[in-house]
Amino acid sequence: MNPNEDTEFNDALRAQGILPPRPPSRSPSPDVPHITRAEATHALAEVADADQLGDLLEGDGLDSDDERMFDAYRRKRMAEMQQAEKRGRFGSMEPLAREDFVREVTEGSKAVPPGEEEGGEGSDDEGTLKRRGTGVVVYLFQDSIPLSQHLRPLLNQVAAAHPETKFLAIPAQLCIPNYPDKNVPTLLIYRNGEMMGQVVAGAGLRGMQTTARDLEGLLIRYSALLGPSKALRGSGGRDEDSDDDLDDNVGAVNTRGGGIRSGGVGLGTRRDAEDDDDSDFDM
Repeated sequence: MNPNEDTEFNDALRAQGILPPRPPSRSPSPDVPHITRAEATHALAEVADADQLGDLLEGDGLDSDDERMFDAYRRKRMAEMQQAEKRGRFGSMEPLAREDFVREVTEGSKAVPPGEEEGGEGSDDEGTLKRRGTGVVVYLFQDSIPLSQHLRPLLNQVAAAHPETKFLAIPAQLCIPNYPDKNVPTLLIYRNGEMMGQVVAGAGLRGMQTTARDLEGLLIRYSALLGPSKALRGSGGRDEDSDDDLDDNVGAVNTRGGGIRSGGVGLGTRRDAEDDDDSDFDM
């Protein structure tokens, strides 16, 4: 009798413990896929960063195909780094000194983001105009005014969601001596050296009910921001959550009666400053 045979009699003996259990059958080993050298090199290039690819290019024994592939991936990584730098230049609302206004705001708004060339002089389409320069938002505040305290954290949220735009804050009286409390808070919006708009005392917003998305919508209208950010979706506390649901009154600001003059000698200039006769205060 062969105890290893697969018979009913042997099965009965195993059930009674007379014969030991049969050893488990060995399943056939799965086929191990064959990886070619070219596939392995391609996989390495996909995960390597720009510095690692540079080191690989300096190594010995590269054939022409590998060299071309590593160089192409290195260029791709460099472009990705430039885009990341462009998107992440700012990201928070920083304090502004009055003496730095022209450099940080008027001139700073002319800066072309890294990796982005300025549109041609003859082009006046809206998309090209919006891409020119850098959006700059200046927040004139006074801590004793409740709306100032309400808008500050919201502007910080918007700044974090739109790191391509510069957000600056300065006490209103420090920026403009004798600036009336009734005009605070004020937002000054610049791009490409021009004042795109001014929002005085929260005009066009919703007072203490203003949300980060309200501010985002207003700043998009004045070209400080190029579009809505997914980071702010759901943060507005509204029932509607589409990008086009902003009230038409949000951001509808009368810039002529706001009490700020941007022409003359002072903090900034504007092309139509000579026509802004309703403004009351020189900057």
